[in-house]
Amino acid sequence: MRSIRILWTRLRRLAPIGQIFLVLVYFVAIVYFIVLYASPHGVIRMNRNENLDLHTNQTRNKSSRSTSTEHQFNDTIAKKLKEKVRLLVWVMTTPTNLNTKAKAVKETWGPRCNKLLFFSSEENSSFPVIGLNVSEGRAHLTAKSSQAWMYIYKNHFNDADWFMKADDDTYVIVENLRYFLSDKNSSEPHYFGHTFIYYNFTYYSGGSGYVMSKESLRKINEDGYAKKLCDEDGSFEDYRMSKCMKVVGVRTVNTVDDHGRNRFNCLSMQSHLNGTYPPWYYKYDINGAKKGKDSISNYAISFHYAKPEMMYILDFVLYNLQVYGINQH
Repeated sequence: MRSIRILWTRLRRLAPIGQIFLVLVYFVAIVYFIVLYASPHGVIRMNRNENLDLHTNQTRNKSSRSTSTEHQFNDTIAKKLKEKVRLLVWVMTTPTNLNTKAKAVKETWGPRCNKLLFFSSEENSSFPVIGLNVSEGRAHLTAKSSQAWMYIYKNHFNDADWFMKADDDTYVIVENLRYFLSDKNSSEPHYFGHTFIYYNFTYYSGGSGYVMSKESLRKINEDGYAKKLCDEDGSFEDYRMSKCMKVVGVRTVNTVDDHGRNRFNCLSMQSHLNGTYPPWYYKYDINGAKKGKDSISNYAISFHYAKPEMMYILDFVLYNLQVYGINQH
C-alpha cells in the first residue's frame, strides 16, 4: 500500500501529459511481467531457443536439420558387403521397354550391383544393351536366357561370385540379397528364388529373379549347354532353368526366412500385402499363398510387376525417406 501511495503522489505532481505517459509505462511493465511468469515455461523457452525439440524437450543440433537431399544413413556395412559379395545382375528386356522399364532399373536399384547387364533381341550401344540372336516373345524366353548365361560365362565369369537374372519389371533390394548370400559359399552349387511346385517338381519363379553361385554358372554351361543336356529355347523359361539345374546337380531349396516369410516375391508388393493373387499363384506357390505384411520378410530381396513409377517410389522410400525419432532394428 505504501508503494502505491508514493506512486500516486508522484503522478499528482506531474503535468497531465506526463501523468498519461507514466501510466502507460507502468501498464506495459505490468503486462510484460504477467506474460513472463504466467505463460507456460515451455513456450517461453521455445521462443528463446528456436532449436528446442518439442518431442524430446532437448536442444537440437542445427546440422542434424539439414535440408540437403543427400541421405544420412550409415551404409558402412553395405559397402563392406559389396566388396565381399560380388554380384552380377543381368536384366531381360525388349527394345520397346528401354526408355521405360529398363531405364527405371538403370536409375534405381541397378547401380548398386557390382556389375549390371541388359540383354535384348537387339543391340543398343548407347543404353547399352547386349543384343542376342533370338526372336522376341514368351515362346523364346528360354533362348534369351540360355544365350545370356552363355555370354556371361564366356565374358564375365570372373567378374562376380553370384549371378542373378531379373526381368525389367523386377525391383531388387540389392543389399538384402548380399546379406542373404553372405554366409553361403559361391564355390558350391547354390541356386535361389521364389519356390513354386508343379507336379511335385520344385522350381523358381523367373519374375522375382533367381540367383546362382559361380559354381552353378559353370555347371550349366560346361555340363548343361555344352553337352546339350539343357533346353536352349521354348516357353516357361524359369521351369526349364530349374530342370537344367537339376540335371547338372543343383537343387532348389525353400528360401523363406526363419518366420516363413518370402524373401523373393514373384508378384507386386501390393498383391502380396492385399492377397490379390491370380488363380495360378494359389495352385503353384509352395508356401500356401500367404498374404499380408507378415508374409513378406523384413529383409525382402525382390518384388515383381513393379511399374517404373513404383520403382522410383520404392527407391525413394528405402534409400532417402527417414522417420525422425525412430530407429529400426
